[in-house]
Amino acid sequence: MIKLIASDIDGTLINSNHEVSDYTKKIVHEARKQGIQFALATGRDHESASGIARQLGIEGDDTAIICLNGLRVDNDSRDYHYHAPTMTYEDCELKEAIGNKYFMGVLYCFEDKIYYHMDDVAFQDYQLGISEQQFKFFNESLNAEKITGLKDIKHLFETGHQILKMVYIQNGDYTELVKERIAKEFDSRYNLLIVGDGWAEIMPRSVNKGDAILNYAASLGIKPEEVMTFGDSDNDLTMIAKAGCGVAMANARENLKTIADAITLSNDEDGVAHYIATHVLHQD
Repeated sequence: MIKLIASDIDGTLINSNHEVSDYTKKIVHEARKQGIQFALATGRDHESASGIARQLGIEGDDTAIICLNGLRVDNDSRDYHYHAPTMTYEDCELKEAIGNKYFMGVLYCFEDKIYYHMDDVAFQDYQLGISEQQFKFFNESLNAEKITGLKDIKHLFETGHQILKMVYIQNGDYTELVKERIAKEFDSRYNLLIVGDGWAEIMPRSVNKGDAILNYAASLGIKPEEVMTFGDSDNDLTMIAKAGCGVAMANARENLKTIADAITLSNDEDGVAHYIATHVLHQD
């Protein structure tokens, strides 16, 4: 019996217009009425994920937000909080050098702002690889400041500010081509995760959605086999693999579909809601 459902957001729970459909809201609320816990598990930061919880109408209502790919987990209603250590300046410096070597734009994501450096040609290549809607969303959602390199923000590390994650951006086709080459240059402590077109996030291997979800579930007395997860990208691999039932979206990356227990409809077809309604509601 499923007692906890955890869903990724982008490419999974929300549609291509970055909205939660009325049908998805209805099904999530129905699942919660039947005593099933619901959590958001995303690469987004807490504030952005909370916005989706508000769209669903479940913000602060015994809802866990697993954000930054498992770096932070919060459920205020249960006073459950987990914050993992973040990257050091020296770690970021090494990843910056690798990004520059492969002509990637590099983003440094902090709590209140994103700092980035990217040459004009690379940015034009990146823009060519994403849709107009995605580019509009990127521009409107990004509180960003351009810098010449990591050294420009060294003072943030020295004054106790914590970086949340680093991201490489480039043209999607190019990023797919060089992803494995870049990953081979990382030491064993880090992963490179493709989470969108030309968007690759750098995360410590010790931080992942799968462990974060199962640890949270354990705090509720819920076993792994009682957890269902939904996802579409590389940062969802661990939670699809470790949950009792891991469901990939029809629009998911092929490596995720390969390990999933099931495949549902796409995010534009309410795939999460459809699967829950068909396989979870009124379960025996």
